[in-house]
Amino acid sequence: MDALQPRQISVLEPVGAAIEKTKEILFRPFDLGKWFTLGFCAWLAMLGENGGGFGNFNFPGRPHDGSSANFRHELNNLKEGVLNNLPIVLMVGITVIVLILVLAFVFIWLKSRGQFMFLHGVARNVAEVANPWNRYARSANSLFLFNIMLWLMSSVLGLILMAPLVFIFFMCVKTDFEVLTAMGVIGAVFLILGLICLGVVFAVVKILTKDFVVPIMYLQGCTVTEGWKRFWNLCKLHKSNFVLFVLFLFVVGIVIGLLILLVMLMTCCCAACIFAIPYIGTVALLPVLVWRRAYSALFLAQLGPEFDVFAQAGPAVVPIE
Repeated sequence: MDALQPRQISVLEPVGAAIEKTKEILFRPFDLGKWFTLGFCAWLAMLGENGGGFGNFNFPGRPHDGSSANFRHELNNLKEGVLNNLPIVLMVGITVIVLILVLAFVFIWLKSRGQFMFLHGVARNVAEVANPWNRYARSANSLFLFNIMLWLMSSVLGLILMAPLVFIFFMCVKTDFEVLTAMGVIGAVFLILGLICLGVVFAVVKILTKDFVVPIMYLQGCTVTEGWKRFWNLCKLHKSNFVLFVLFLFVVGIVIGLLILLVMLMTCCCAACIFAIPYIGTVALLPVLVWRRAYSALFLAQLGPEFDVFAQAGPAVVPIE
């Protein structure tokens, strides 16, 4: 059957197959060296995913006991301090921004490499670092440019929506909340909803890229743009299935989060300390991560043998066009 013809695919059927793949990769036989090596690839693939977002918004009630006046006084002191030391503040600010950008670029570059390395390890049931690092370098660089663009777009749009919220907040504090009108509240609500929608859209794009576009690039040796085009053709034929896939992942994420919380409580938060350690926490959660990577790959494989990463070894040299 042609890959661009509608197919009968299931969201639940790959669940059991992914569990079997996880057992095969990690426990048949159990190899501690393989576990830590594959865990390193998974750690790179997830680099920076535990933080980020647009944060939590806590709306203050009407201040009491002069707290608003104290806050305005502190703001005035801060303003005077900045103006009196403007050259130093500018130098420090620019340095911090440059460092953040450099670190963000490095993290995104490593994460782009890591996604192909981890997929290679799960698909081939191997624990390798150097081979997939070099083999999929050009594909990973294409993904890196896409991720940079995505990060910059989300950051700029997020700041555009955040700026009016910050302005509303400081105006409210400056005037002892006397300007907090109904229009201001409605505007703030719409801005917050806009931030939430923006976060959801970019989160879905990241999920679809990692779960489907990366495997297509891995198998067909194409750029991320071409990978998205090929995936989009599939998505148009199976819209409801991909929507169910994202919703199912949301439910699975909640369940896994609750189970991890239960483990932390049962171990008196000792497990929380382990999970919080970079790399070690990823190694501890490796069965969950391998299952997650195998599940999305098996879901994609339902669309045809040409999309099955477990049946194909991928190109020896990735031909980026």
